[in-house]
Amino acid sequence: MLPITSISSKESPREILSAHFESLREGLPIRGGWGYTKESACIIDKNDPIVDQALPFDGVSVEYIFVEKRIYEEMIIMRPQGEKFAGLRWNLLEQNLVPEDGKYFDRLDFEIIAFLESDWEDLKAEFEGPQGRGHPNFDEERHLKKLEEKMVRLTREFWFDITSFFGHRR
Repeated sequence: MLPITSISSKESPREILSAHFESLREGLPIRGGWGYTKESACIIDKNDPIVDQALPFDGVSVEYIFVEKRIYEEMIIMRPQGEKFAGLRWNLLEQNLVPEDGKYFDRLDFEIIAFLESDWEDLKAEFEGPQGRGHPNFDEERHLKKLEEKMVRLTREFWFDITSFFGHRR
């Protein structure tokens, strides 16, 4: 399997995500790092200037948006041609609240399932093609075995500093 490396950039995650995703042009209310460790946690800031203070703040949604976009960055956007992934899915495996020195951190562990783009296209063509699913000669068991063999599974950790909103109501 190709290594999935941590993102290392001079620009902040906020800058990179707003540049790469149209839906985040206004930015996310975040500071800090990419959240690979507690020390590089993504800081979710309910007091960020882009947050409408008249509305309830949903920091958990910000966490999940960040998780999705970091996965896309690591698995697709920042990878060279021929090493990009497709068919991505992720599932939360574990979540822990970590209080430390008056701060609150949320640690999330996700399992990520993906396929190399070329494998994904081959599997899709086989499944959807004229001899694919629905055809009497389609061997679904063989296809599922091939799918399992090509599948890439990994676990990634995400750290968030949630001090600005944890335990606060608004």
